[in-house]
Amino acid sequence: MTLNQPMIKKLIAKDWHLTRKINALYLAGGIFALSFISLGEWQFYIGSVFLITVLIGLGNHQIAITIVQERKEQTLPFIMTLPISPMDYIIAKMIANMTIFIVPWLIILAGMVVVFIATPIPDGLLPFSIILCLLMLVNYCITWSVGTALATEGATIFVMIVLNCLVNPAMYLLGKTPEIGSHTKDAYMVWNSTATGIVLAEVLIAVLALIVAVCIQARKKVFL
Repeated sequence: MTLNQPMIKKLIAKDWHLTRKINALYLAGGIFALSFISLGEWQFYIGSVFLITVLIGLGNHQIAITIVQERKEQTLPFIMTLPISPMDYIIAKMIANMTIFIVPWLIILAGMVVVFIATPIPDGLLPFSIILCLLMLVNYCITWSVGTALATEGATIFVMIVLNCLVNPAMYLLGKTPEIGSHTKDAYMVWNSTATGIVLAEVLIAVLALIVAVCIQARKKVFL
């Protein structure tokens, strides 16, 4: 199988161009939230909620623009006229969507680590927060995979809503897990087997979701 690399690069550039302003706005929102959470106790809670909202909005907005809107505005039929195969299309979509989400996500994650270490916020809260940030990445990968594989707006929005509704229960369960919740007020980070196991599970789920979507798309002979 030979991939049409020049066209893949153009499709990736297209999605980056379409989402550049949205990415900048969400990134600015994430930096604002991080600058806010270190100012005091109530600022921490408000900033944390805002930061989670930014990460959820970043993922959902990107998928809405690059997948849902692309089909609603009949951009896909135009793409189908280009000299690309379904595999070229899925590879371009995967690289574009993963990079346009992961780049601002990584910047926000790195900023969060710096803020926690450089301020009086307990470092013991970092494993909890990193696991939560990874959950946003997992949710994004699952939503993208469903949207790409099923190619239906309704299914994509339904998965977005369900995963968003599961964030708060996940935070509750994480906080109630003794190996993680009991260390959130410690002055140092504790990466025990439970915390590292959850991180590995999250990475594995995200990778599996992408692989499933690519495999389903690879079996298609046509785009629709």
